[in-house]
Amino acid sequence: MNHFDEMTAFLFLDGQLERAQAADVRSHMGECAECRSLLTALENESKWLGASLTERDPVPARFVSPEAKASLPWGWITVLGLAAGGVYTVWSGVVEPFQQQLNQAGFTGGNLMTMLLFSGTLWKGWSSVLSFVEYFSVAAVSMLLMVVLQRYWRRGATVGMVLAGLAMMLVSAPQPARAGEVFKAKPGQPSYSLPSGETVNNDLFVFADSTRIEGTVNGDLIAFGNTIEVGGHVTGDVIAWGAHVRITGQVDGNVRGGASSVFISGKIEKNVSAWAGVVELSPGAQIGGSLLAGGGEMLVSGHVARDYMGFGGSTTIDGSVGGNVQLRSGELVIGQTGNIAGFTKYEGDQPAVVETGAKLGSPVQFTLHSHAPNYRSLRYYWHRVELWGAAFVLGLVLLLLLPGFFKEGTHASGKFLPALGIGAVVLIATPIMAIIVCFTIVGIGVAITTLLLYAIAVYIAQVFVATWLGHILLGHSEGTGGTLGRLALGLVIVHGLEMLPLHIGLFIHIVIVIPWGLGAIAIASYRCTRPTTTPVV
Repeated sequence: MNHFDEMTAFLFLDGQLERAQAADVRSHMGECAECRSLLTALENESKWLGASLTERDPVPARFVSPEAKASLPWGWITVLGLAAGGVYTVWSGVVEPFQQQLNQAGFTGGNLMTMLLFSGTLWKGWSSVLSFVEYFSVAAVSMLLMVVLQRYWRRGATVGMVLAGLAMMLVSAPQPARAGEVFKAKPGQPSYSLPSGETVNNDLFVFADSTRIEGTVNGDLIAFGNTIEVGGHVTGDVIAWGAHVRITGQVDGNVRGGASSVFISGKIEKNVSAWAGVVELSPGAQIGGSLLAGGGEMLVSGHVARDYMGFGGSTTIDGSVGGNVQLRSGELVIGQTGNIAGFTKYEGDQPAVVETGAKLGSPVQFTLHSHAPNYRSLRYYWHRVELWGAAFVLGLVLLLLLPGFFKEGTHASGKFLPALGIGAVVLIATPIMAIIVCFTIVGIGVAITTLLLYAIAVYIAQVFVATWLGHILLGHSEGTGGTLGRLALGLVIVHGLEMLPLHIGLFIHIVIVIPWGLGAIAIASYRCTRPTTTPVV
């Protein structure tokens, strides 16, 4: 007979076949090994199935045992401790001393960004804009909470709450403030001039190749261009960015700006913040507040009523300073007519030169500036550990909040040459584009936001490079714990390279690590934001 099927085998095992048919099956089994093995397998399956159905306790013991209590997370405690130590060190060693120096120099009222941009210098409507941002943030957070909790509410109630929040935001939003008068250069009119005797009763924004103010501006003057000259009277602040800035008139507010050269011979009632290749105060210059200057060459021959804080290549003081002087410069010369009422702190490459006839409130406190790291100092290594901890905490936050982006960035780091090329373009082109956008009034906020995000991306770049290096050394890992271990190892390598002498480590970090990581961030951002298409079934 032919081979019997499984149903015949089941009936044979259950004894439900007729005698003649059962005898045929039994005789066939003696001759056919294939049918005999099939019958044995089916018989074993029947026994296992019957045993499982009659089992008194079919659930394994490991599934009903009480859950073990989690052990103390020493890794998290260590990370948080390093983060707290890093924050305290940065605050106590960098932020707080700099803030105290600014307070001593008369620059109070918030952080440096607020002081430079938002304290009534660029636009009188900044307070209204900030209020609007606050209202919008509250409304956005409220709507986000309602979206999260909408599964517990009825749809009608959710829509009503959202509409009510939008209505409150629109009602409470302040009215836009007047931005002032604006002049933009045209092909036939590349320069701007305010003649003597004429008055502008508003804030004045000028975007031209050459700006000359001989009249009166009853407000703030914000000018961008090649040459900016203020010989008249400005009742507010002056913000000037150009190649050459000259102030020979009177400014009742503050003067802030940057250029290739800044020359001041007029009267400034409040403070001066200047960043240029050459900063010069002529003997007739009078500053009623403090002076904060940075440049390659600084010449102070005028009168500064309060403190003077400077950063530059060489500094010469031939005028008078009514407060304290704090300098970090390559060299310092105090001339015969120099007069400093307070103390003088100077950090530089060589001791200060004090000429005969100079008057000082106290001897110059000199600190030799060391450009090389002190490998014998324990504080140097502790500082490196804190920097490692800060970068590790940042990578941990990115991994927990944006796991998909973190994975894409790490994967993009594996393509070294494309990432390095794209990163080099981003590193160079982003600040240039932000500066170009600054020449439009609407683009100032966009440019500031772009530069802030740019600075964050530059710091984050090391995280993706370090994680990729860890994967190369320890192998690929999908879990969070394994990824954190590879991130920690990679950061040790990156920060170890930065400790190389003769600025080799700094060169590697700036030229290779930062562009490499920026390119990985750019590639990951493109992949995460690229629209996906669903295939048609």
